[in-house]
Amino acid sequence: MRPRQSEKCSIEHVGKQRNGKPRYWCRTHQCSATGLHGARLPACVGASKASPPKVLELDAPAHPGGIALWGAVEAVYDTSSMPPEIGIHVHARAIENGQKEVDDTFDAVVVRLSPDEEATITGDTAISYYLSRFLKRQVKLLRCPHCREAHLDAGYFAVKLHRRHMCQACGRHFNDVEKSISNPVALLEVVQRNVAPVRAPRDLNISQASYPGGVQIWASNPALVWTSDRPEEAGLHIHLYESPGKITIDDTFDHVIIDGIELNEEHVQYFMAQQALPHLSNKIVNLVCPHCDAPHFDVDDMAFHPHIEHTCEHCGKTFVSNGRRKLVVSNPFVAVRASLLASRQSTDARR
Repeated sequence: MRPRQSEKCSIEHVGKQRNGKPRYWCRTHQCSATGLHGARLPACVGASKASPPKVLELDAPAHPGGIALWGAVEAVYDTSSMPPEIGIHVHARAIENGQKEVDDTFDAVVVRLSPDEEATITGDTAISYYLSRFLKRQVKLLRCPHCREAHLDAGYFAVKLHRRHMCQACGRHFNDVEKSISNPVALLEVVQRNVAPVRAPRDLNISQASYPGGVQIWASNPALVWTSDRPEEAGLHIHLYESPGKITIDDTFDHVIIDGIELNEEHVQYFMAQQALPHLSNKIVNLVCPHCDAPHFDVDDMAFHPHIEHTCEHCGKTFVSNGRRKLVVSNPFVAVRASLLASRQSTDARR
């Protein structure tokens, strides 16, 4: 369970930095306590952060109707006034297709799998698993040999296979026998149902002007835990607001057209994963091939590693990034997003 910020720091010396200076780590808040020139800080960097987390303890066997957990991923397009959800969104039912006993978002969820085993899933855990699965990385569970905590590879390390790992619980490094990615979600495979998703059986063609409360867009985000026998729906998930805070549509669609602009689902899927990675901040752009004038779309590993040289998927020729930033990844949704926003602003100006 995620520690409460009000608890006192427990700071330990956990080895050396690459420059040879000491490195200190707080086991309570799982944050660095290393200051300038290797000095031991009186309190770690996480000690003064926000209020105690909202934690749900969920007994999986007690909900035979199914449980589902999603990482709350930021919308790729959002003109609403709604605050973003951060953490783990949970549905839990006692009866299949019955009323949801739990429908809420939490900072952390402790899933009890049996009297002797539980798995703690945080927002970072869920987002990291989403990124790993998006790139079809094989995820396994590693336990730190120093403190036995389940290890989480987050951010860039959720998509890059690596042998050397740093435990977030105790701050020490350890090596795996192979290049790997670890995530505590692997513990939940014992309750996961392998039910293939189905395409959403509906389309959407709307004008933003019809929804002055705003529009939110996500690619469908597969549940990291799904124990129901009925399948999830795949497509583009849309929220439409009649007025601020008053939602009129909350559903998943197969094809979506907004203000005459058709959304490319693959572009949206990649953009949603890309914007969740801090190392790609301000490095996602829309490049146009100078040889054939076609928008360029970086896919697979190249979509997550900023680079200068790009090979056009349309004409096969190579070109370099232009503009101030050279190390970038290209996604045509950047231009589509700008067009949607310009259309929205034009509508607002006419009101």
